[in-house]
Amino acid sequence: METSTYAMHDDLPNIFAGVGILPIQYGESRRPKLPSEGERKLLFAVLEDAIRTYLRHRDSAVPRDNEEFVEAAEWLSCDEECGPFSFVSVCEALGIDADCLRSGISNHTGRLEEIRT
Repeated sequence: METSTYAMHDDLPNIFAGVGILPIQYGESRRPKLPSEGERKLLFAVLEDAIRTYLRHRDSAVPRDNEEFVEAAEWLSCDEECGPFSFVSVCEALGIDADCLRSGISNHTGRLEEIRT
């Protein structure tokens, strides 16, 4: 019987024998703590678009009939952390207090004409 230089299926557990690092330790050392600059820009763009859409349509005669407004309002008010693009997850990744931002948005009385453009 000829010896092969390739590991056999039964030999796979032996390949990792003696390794002094656990998978969880490797993952933590390689995972960045903060999003990269490109990821931050994307998350900020998502947040900015939702806020602008919400404020642009909030003061219209019938905002509830506007599909964009309803979608933005639902996203901004959602407390679930389902996925990387949920409102809470985006705020967390950007280091923003979600409740404080919501309060600021609801109390916004500033330059709406600039936002509407």
